[in-house]
Amino acid sequence: MYQEQKTLEDQVNTKGTKLWMQMNDNSKAAKLRALFVQNNGGFFIQEGRYWIWKSPIEEQNGYWLKRVDTGEKVFFTNMTEFGNKNGLSCVKICELMNGKRKTYKGWTAVELRPVKATEGAKKKIKKPKKKKIQITMSAIFVDIRTNEQISVSSISQFAKDNNLDYANLRKLVIGQAKTYKHLKLYNPLEIPNESTEG
Repeated sequence: MYQEQKTLEDQVNTKGTKLWMQMNDNSKAAKLRALFVQNNGGFFIQEGRYWIWKSPIEEQNGYWLKRVDTGEKVFFTNMTEFGNKNGLSCVKICELMNGKRKTYKGWTAVELRPVKATEGAKKKIKKPKKKKIQITMSAIFVDIRTNEQISVSSISQFAKDNNLDYANLRKLVIGQAKTYKHLKLYNPLEIPNESTEG
C-alpha cells in the first residue's frame, strides 16, 4: 500500500492544516507569511478571504504586470486568459516583458525577461513528482483455534501470502471487527482460552 507524501505546497494551501491556519487564521499571520516566504521563496496571493502560496517554480512559470495608475502588481500563469480578461493582446504583453514597449493600455512590466508570443512563455519548469511512501501496518494476531501468536510486519503482504481479504484484515487491526476467519487481534491483557478444535 502506497501513499503520496504531502508537499509543502499541499500543507500550506490545504484548508484546515496547521500551516494553512498559521498563514490565514492567526493574529500573526502576516509576519508568519513573510517568514515563510523568506525561508521557502515564492509569494502569497490573496484569493477571496484566504492567502494562497505560489511556489518558486510556479512564480518562474508565471508573469507579473503592473497597473501604471495604481502600481498594483498582478500575477498570472495563463497569458491568453489574462489577455482576454483584460482586453490585452498576447503579442503586446510579450513586447512589454521583452522591453520593446514601456506601457500598453495602462499596464507595464514588473520585470523584463524574454518571452515569445507564439508560446506565451519560456520553457515551463516542471514541478517534481510527489514522492510515494509505502505504508506497512504491523500487527500481532492470535489464531483462535490454537492460541498461537502470529507477528505480522505487513498486513497487506500477510493477506496476499495467506489468501485473505486485506480490507477485512485491516478492519480487524483497527478494531472494526472482532474476528476474521480464525484470527483475532492479540490483546496482552486477555487471558488465553484453552485450545479448541475446529
